[in-house]
Amino acid sequence: MSQLHTDDDRALTEAGYKPQLRRSLGFLASFAVTFSAVSVLMGIYSNFGYVLGKAGPFGFWTWPLVGAGQLLVALVFAEMAGRIPLTGAIYNWNVRLANPGIGWLCAWMLFIAYCIGAVGVIVAMIAPLQTFIGHELSANELRCVGVGIILLHALINIYGVHLASYTNKIAVIAEIIAVIVFGSVLLIAVLVNHEANTGLLAAVPSQPTPYWPAFMLATLMAAWTIIGFELPSDLSEETVNVRRVAPKSIISAVSISVVLGFLFLCILTFAIPDLAAVTAATDPISAIVMAHLGGVMTKIFLVFVLIAMFALALLVMAAAARILFAVARDRRVFGASFLTKVSARKVPVAATLLVTAIEIVTFLIAKDAVDLYAASTVLFFIAYLITVVNFTFGLKKLPPPEAFSLGRWRWPVIILATAWLIFEIGVLTIPTDFHNAAAIAGSVLVIGLPFYLIAKRRETA
Repeated sequence: MSQLHTDDDRALTEAGYKPQLRRSLGFLASFAVTFSAVSVLMGIYSNFGYVLGKAGPFGFWTWPLVGAGQLLVALVFAEMAGRIPLTGAIYNWNVRLANPGIGWLCAWMLFIAYCIGAVGVIVAMIAPLQTFIGHELSANELRCVGVGIILLHALINIYGVHLASYTNKIAVIAEIIAVIVFGSVLLIAVLVNHEANTGLLAAVPSQPTPYWPAFMLATLMAAWTIIGFELPSDLSEETVNVRRVAPKSIISAVSISVVLGFLFLCILTFAIPDLAAVTAATDPISAIVMAHLGGVMTKIFLVFVLIAMFALALLVMAAAARILFAVARDRRVFGASFLTKVSARKVPVAATLLVTAIEIVTFLIAKDAVDLYAASTVLFFIAYLITVVNFTFGLKKLPPPEAFSLGRWRWPVIILATAWLIFEIGVLTIPTDFHNAAAIAGSVLVIGLPFYLIAKRRETA
């Protein structure tokens, strides 16, 4: 074993674990994981129509607001990623910052959030897929397509993290092309033809009155998109030079995603040819691209959108499996000995298969992608808040940072990140539009209680 791998595995041996997963991810692969997990293209494509319907074009200004708040959280997580580089990151962080019970609770919330979030992505793929093929699929066809995608994700993940990483790199290239190249072409077309509707960038709609509740609802787009940036840490035990790579990946990918997303939204907003028609369209972004670039370019754009969505759901499945594996390794879940089994390719196959089954069942009973987005986001934000608070009080329990530290900015960042998370949890649960999402999130917490008690009994038996 190389010296580098020995250093990477030091956290494992100190925690009492033996290396079971294969280290093969470098910085570019880790960055790609973070960039795809955030997935600017997928988040904007899926939720831009929701923002137009609720808050009008001015709602896109919620993007930098949420981006700034999430970047604060990402900075805290970057330091944690370097200090405790263990798979199932937030679970292991909270076990060591607080206690196993809190760690299990965070793992449960994130596990379910990943599962229903992946299904939300697959449901969101329906709109661009139908636009691409030019007709609506029947209910049975949609079920077959969705289940087929989930099974393909399972096969790729079971084959090994290397193939999943390679698939993800292709998706990152596709996403960058779609956001930067298509965004630039769209901008040039709008400017050359003198069709820029710049007034939409600053015009606050007169309706609804008061406007601020609608503006707050529009935060769903960025809140659901700029999330999951801890995912590289869930792959810590498969990353080389992880104490340096994971923090760098988190910060760089989140920062770039916030900037690129804001610029892309600006271009889309003033490229709206007819606000009423685009708002009423089932696929608003395709309607904008079609109006300026034509049908062929729109179909090419949709291919990149579908690739980005496919890769995001693929990564989310992998993250859910790693969280389940991490909890099972500590024997804090039913069937732990089965779920910790690793294949010859160093993949937690049993955990991946269980995630696959949960995703299929969820997909077959899911009805509203917005509720899935919002519910998974609420669970993410609660787990994030618990982690940041525990980081505040449990900091002295951690090993010293080796690669990245907030230093003198630690307390301002922690205070602002905590305030931001509390604020956004309120935004995503209090409005009537999100009551279903809040109910789903609450149900997840209630359902988790008996499983936790079973796990505790088995642990002490």
